[in-house]
Formats: sequence, structure tokens, C-alpha cells
Amino acid sequence: MASWRKTTCVCRIAGESVETGLTISESGFLTGWIISLYRQVHAAGRNGERGGVRRWLDRTGISALVDFGYTYGIGGSLTRRDQLTFARFHRMEGRAHRLTLVNSVVFGLPAAGLYFAAGRGFELLSQLNSAAELPSLVAANASFALAVVNAAVDIFRIFDSWLNRRCWAPFGTVPLLLNLPTYLKIAARKAGFVRSDVDCDCP
Repeated sequence: MASWRKTTCVCRIAGESVETGLTISESGFLTGWIISLYRQVHAAGRNGERGGVRRWLDRTGISALVDFGYTYGIGGSLTRRDQLTFARFHRMEGRAHRLTLVNSVVFGLPAAGLYFAAGRGFELLSQLNSAAELPSLVAANASFALAVVNAAVDIFRIFDSWLNRRCWAPFGTVPLLLNLPTYLKIAARKAGFVRSDVDCDCP
């Protein structure tokens, strides 16, 4: 009887063993696209190629800032496996945990502060108008809770990545949007809806 489960191509990184499971195809479409784009940009840079956007960034003097934001802001927001893959393409073997560490310090903890500030803003708004009091208090408490959870997760990520050299996905809206396709793909594979059992070369 024919199988109704979809078979996908497993694109292994050159030099990686099957056991490591570091694959682009095991990522969701969004993070897979991010990793592939990053890989192409850095491969072009190592070959001395400079596209129009790259030349403009170099001319304006913000290429280092953009690289930092892309590497640690976006790269550090991916799942643990995707961070390992991202770091491998960036030639950060053995230092992938720095994506988690820097992301937590530079992006994660400030995001917790923004959640707290938003909660404080809603709290003040609840005092201005009686009609807005209940919705504003609900929003304020939700924002305060997000601030606490976000800060707790990032403090854990900081210490664990520093002491144990491990990668962790952050907590937050942007990381969830980036990683949701990956989480759905993993869930579908575990449920048996998608089966990856064919190896092929990376594009």
C-alpha cells in the first residue's frame, strides 16, 4: 500500500556525520532561508565578491553593525540546532554558544525591559480612564509576566551558554515567529506526517 507520508530530502552539511543531525532541511522554511542566505553571503565574502548591498554597507560604514545584528540578533534567536548550523557556516565551530550568550545580553534582557516598560505604561493608562481600567490592568499584568519570564529565560541562557557552552532558543514574539515553522515541522515529523529518509547534497 502506498505511503501517504511525505518524504523529504535531508541536506547534510559537508563533513557532518549523520548522527549530529545538523541539516538545513530539518529547519522550517523561514530559518532555512535565513541560514542559506547567510551561508551565501559569507561564501561570497570569502571569495572576495561584493554585491551592491554589501558595497553600500561598506561605504556607509555600518556593515559591521549589520553583521553583528544579523549574526547575534537573528542567528542567536534560532533554535538550538539552527544556531549550531548557523555557527558552522560562520566558521564558529566550538563557539556556537556565543550566539546564545550575546543574544541574551544584548537583545534578550533589553527586550525584558521593554516588556516591563510597556506594563508600566498600561498601568498608568488604567488610572486615566475608568473605562480603560480593566483592559489596561490585564495588559499591564500580562506585560509584567512576559518581562519576568523573558528575563528568567535569558538569565538562564547566559549562565548555561557560558558555563556549559550550549545553545538555547530565546523566549519572545520575534523568536517564536522565526522558529514556528521549524517547531511545526518537527511536530509533523514526530507525528509521522513527514518522513525524512533521503540524503542529498546541499544547494
